Amino acid sequence: MLEYLHYVPGRLRLSIRALRHRRRAAEAEAQVAEIPNVTTATANPLTGSLTINFDRQQLSIGDLWERLQTLGYVSQDCPKPSVIGCKSIDIPDAGRLGRVVSTALVEAVVQHSAQALVRALL
Repeated sequence: MLEYLHYVPGRLRLSIRALRHRRRAAEAEAQVAEIPNVTTATANPLTGSLTINFDRQQLSIGDLWERLQTLGYVSQDCPKPSVIGCKSIDIPDAGRLGRVVSTALVEAVVQHSAQALVRALL
């Protein structure tokens, strides 16, 4: 029985009570990994979670969900995505923007640390 799910494009995590058994978790991991365009499937028998990474350009969440239904890991229809407090956007240069922001942050921290070191030495 599905207890919890978390989805971001290209990654789905499910919590399923039945996967809290080592053998069942290993079976789920192997079966889901065989789905075309699934890049990794990792089951954790301690938590009963199944994390699936997939190529979202080649495999839609709806198609993945149908395969999971066929395998018996989910029984209900794929829930509609809901987002509270934020809007999902697709920014073509998001990776570059992230690198620019992180570089600026590191530079600011280094500069602040250098100034604090100089003050301490004087």
